[in-house]
Amino acid sequence: MTPDIQRRICIAPAVSSKIKEDTVTLLLPNPRSGYPARYAIQDGLLLEIQKVDPEGTRSWFIHEAVQSDGSLFLMTPIDPVFMFIPILEIMRQQTSESQGRFITLDSLFDSDQYTSLRHLAHLNHVEKHLDLVCEVRDSGMKTYRLDDDKVMAWLKKKVEHLVAKFSTSTALVESVSYTESLPEECRQEAITLASLRLVCAYLNETWASKLSADYKFPELDKMENRTQAPLVTVAEFSKRTASMELDDDLVTAAPKEIKKPKLTPGQRKLANASKAGMKPISSFFAPKKTE
Repeated sequence: MTPDIQRRICIAPAVSSKIKEDTVTLLLPNPRSGYPARYAIQDGLLLEIQKVDPEGTRSWFIHEAVQSDGSLFLMTPIDPVFMFIPILEIMRQQTSESQGRFITLDSLFDSDQYTSLRHLAHLNHVEKHLDLVCEVRDSGMKTYRLDDDKVMAWLKKKVEHLVAKFSTSTALVESVSYTESLPEECRQEAITLASLRLVCAYLNETWASKLSADYKFPELDKMENRTQAPLVTVAEFSKRTASMELDDDLVTAAPKEIKKPKLTPGQRKLANASKAGMKPISSFFAPKKTE
């Protein structure tokens, strides 16, 4: 008897009929937490996989079968540079006496404990992406080392890009709807703050703190309880933007919320799940054992 095939409903970017390669799903370190998360590579693009749990009990009818898991999976583009930054930071091995080492492209994604990383070397324009945040040496073979100044410049451009594109996303506009009756200076600060939070959602605590320190919000600081302003959730932002034509440079994730929303049953299970056995990103690059 042929075993049952588990099927899922997934929304992903359209793929040209000329593309022959299958979509590859991967387990990669989340750039913010360092813990494993699901991603995919489709047509040389890196996609983030978001699972949206339904409220209550739901199921899907797929052809002649019923899928009892009524969850919806969304696959949205993510700039791979966000994935590269924590890996490059670990691999350069910077110390108080040394700026760190240069590494080749092959070495960057070489991990015996996390073999999925090797697929990142085959993304579109991977060397161009590395050039944006690395000091590059080319003496017959290119080598790379993370450059903190380049990283900060790139992150600020991301924030500026989101500010410029803010009005094109209903989800983002609604995230600052509380400023509609406020002066324009205050509204512009709120837009910048929301864009900053969106970028920080893909950064670890160290980089998020460095980036945030370069921004001031004097008008918002005059408001009481500004941190309680409503923010769009990750799932809601993904649902609203899934059918839109996404800009390749647009970060497709929502900021970390200060005021916690009501959790779905699936989210509660995830929040209460034990992280025992999960390894942070730093463990994937431990020195190889020699016999």
